Amino acid sequence: MTNARLYYMTRYLIPVFLLFLCFFMPVQIYIIGDGIGAGVQGAFYRYQGTSYGTSFITVCQDVQYVISGTYGGRTALSVLVWVIGDITLVITTILALIMDQNPDDRRSTLIYSLLIMSGVLFLISAQLQYGLWLYGAAGITIPFGVILMISAGWYFKTMKDTVFAEVSTSTLKR
Repeated sequence: MTNARLYYMTRYLIPVFLLFLCFFMPVQIYIIGDGIGAGVQGAFYRYQGTSYGTSFITVCQDVQYVISGTYGGRTALSVLVWVIGDITLVITTILALIMDQNPDDRRSTLIYSLLIMSGVLFLISAQLQYGLWLYGAAGITIPFGVILMISAGWYFKTMKDTVFAEVSTSTLKR
């Protein structure tokens, strides 16, 4: 494999990971209350099944529930923190798509830091809803996607020299 090919593959590694995380990968799974229902939550959606039926709820619907007063208290605060995490993740994805990935560049550090920040915001949101240890009267959650997001951000931030090996411009022109 040529260096130029490797460069372009690694250049889009972060944006593709972020896009996958944003739109497809579940961020957490949860059980509501005493087994009333269960669900899977991604960054922009929730799919849950309860005794009342199954629901696909987007983040826009969640915000509407907060505005209308359907959600209140800790749940409303949890949704608002989750939305801030969503906005941070979208900004991170856009920056990763438009910026050149250069290991010596401060901009790449910003991307990794924002990825970690969005993961931390998602974790805080889950803690607001389910309690400090992610278990309480509201139910239980397992934020495996959040852990992956924070770990990936930390890995890319600390190992950026090996993940994004610099390639000279003369190699790219060949």
